[in-house]
Parts: sequence; C-alpha cells; structure tokens
Amino acid sequence: MGHPKISVIICCYNVAKWLKLGRLNNVYNQTYQNWELLLIDDGSTDETPAIIDAEAKKESRVRAFHKPNGGAGSARNMAIDNATGEYICAFDIDDELKPDMLEYCVGQMEANQVDMLVFGLEVHELYVNKVFNYSFGDKLITSNQELRDNYLDYFLFVPGGSNGYFCNKCYRMSFLNKYHLRFENQRIQQDEVFNLLVYHYLEKCYISPRIFYIYYIYSSGNTRSRFIPDRFDIYKSVREHFEDLKSFWNLNDSRFDNYLDSRFYSGVMQCMIFNLTHTDCPWTKGEKKTEIARIMNDPLTLHSFRYAETHVNGIEHRLYRDACRKKSLLLINIYASLFRFIHRARKSLKG
Repeated sequence: MGHPKISVIICCYNVAKWLKLGRLNNVYNQTYQNWELLLIDDGSTDETPAIIDAEAKKESRVRAFHKPNGGAGSARNMAIDNATGEYICAFDIDDELKPDMLEYCVGQMEANQVDMLVFGLEVHELYVNKVFNYSFGDKLITSNQELRDNYLDYFLFVPGGSNGYFCNKCYRMSFLNKYHLRFENQRIQQDEVFNLLVYHYLEKCYISPRIFYIYYIYSSGNTRSRFIPDRFDIYKSVREHFEDLKSFWNLNDSRFDNYLDSRFYSGVMQCMIFNLTHTDCPWTKGEKKTEIARIMNDPLTLHSFRYAETHVNGIEHRLYRDACRKKSLLLINIYASLFRFIHRARKSLKG
C-alpha cells in the first residue's frame, strides 16, 4: 500500500492559547507519521504568528503561512493551494483527534480508492455539559447516482448530520484540484457549501461508522452567539446551493423540500429575533427597519412563511410571524424580550 502523505489543515486566528496548551500534539502524536501540517495564520493579532513560525522551524513537516484576515474559507483555500499530500483533512485547534485518525483515513482511502471519506464525531456541548456520539453508518458509494440515492438518509437526515462538516472528512487532493473545488467566502456555514459543491462531482465515497474527531462547542464564540451583519444573505446563499444540487440531481422528494423550507424559515427567525436584537448590533433604528423590509420582501422569505403557517405551530411563532409581516421593529423587540424572560424563568424553575 505504501505510505502516502496526508496534509492536515489548521486555520489559526488568535489561537495562541490553544497552541500554548499543546493542541498540536493531536497531530504530532498520530500513529501515522507521513503527514504535513499547514498552519494558516488568518491575520491574527495575538502571539499566533510567532508561535506557528517557531513550530515550523522546529518541525520540518510543519509549514506556516500568513495572510490578512479573511475568514476560515480563504485560509483553507490557501492551505489546499499549497498542500503536497495525496490526501487532505482539517483540524480545529480547540478540538481533539483520536490518535489513529490519520492512519485510518489513509488506509481506507487507499483500500477503497475513494475521493472522500466520512467518519463520525464525538460532540461535547460544554455549556450544557452534554456529550453526543454521531456515527453515520457503513456505506461504500461507487457512483454519483448512488450518492444521490443515499444522500438524504446517509448525509442529511442522520442524527448529527454529516452534511455540514469539513472536519469529519478526508479528501483526495487530485479530486479537489481536478474540479477546482474551493471554499466560498461565507462568514458561516462555508463547510456545508463546500460539500454541496463536492457532491456534484463525487463518484466514490466511503461512509465509515468509526468516530475519530472530538468536537467541542463552547458557551461563547460560536456562530449561534454572534451578531453577523450578512446572516440573511448567507442563509440565502446556502439555500441556493441546496437548490442547485437538487436541480442537478433532479431530486424530487417532499422530505427534502420540507427540510429546506423549515431550515430557511428558522434562518429568517434567527435574523429577525436574534440578529436585530443582539447587543452587538450596530444598526440604527432606521437601518434595522430597512433590514426587516429587505428580508420580508424576499420571495424565499415569503415562501418559507407560507410553509410555516401549516408546519410551525405555537403562539410564540404566530406572534413573531405577525410582527415580521407587519415589519414592526417595536413588536419584534417586545416579543423578543417577553419570550426570553419566559424561557429564562422556565429554565430557572427546571434547575
């Protein structure tokens, strides 16, 4: 079989804390040692640049790169463009890897001659002290038609969903380069968009039941806790990529349509309730009203609200939908304050 090189990507933005904690040992201590590590400094303002440069001087398999801040997508593209391995995978410095992950990835990619490998995750939601193990079945896919036929059941509708992750996959570099597959510039959910592009071309894939990646969700700093000014445009972009794949595959399945409608409706509510009332939102009252009108006049929003009328019940949702249709910033703020108080009170009583 030989020992093909595997490239490991770590995007680094102000991660000096994790580097100092020795998290690179997740790669250094792998049972498989023919790897290269690409550390991409994405315009850090802490000690990250100096630390990764020092690592590259100490370890010949480590390569450090520096770029202006542009987000994870552009950092990963720099890594893919500079990778020299036959295979490539990613690691977030605040997560952990099982020590035999790289050995397994290379072994399975070689044995099955696939262009993508999917494996499971152990997800730690630290802010609620819960751990979930997500395993995605055992399936060898040998054609794009077979991928299409199994996409919903093996990628989209499995607990934990493997569709949106980049970190639980290994890719063949020649495959990515052949089809010029690179990340777009969405501030969030760029992993999912990348994979939606991959699926257009993917013929050979192995879905493994094994779990190798330990993924941590912290109480702050994740996409669900941040104000993101272009959140609605990102949700639209993701929806459009799903629609492109649906059209490419001629995938007519009511479960898929309902999933897209439900998900987009939730995204609109996230923009209206969370983004507009976020403490970090810098917009004036007039700018917020303009954003409400922009979102509510969008055909995708109107379609998702029609879906929600028959699929999303409860007084809370009905009141929010009424406020959004009236494009009333005042009502949105009142309902957001009211229901946050109610949810906190319920949580306190349960505690």
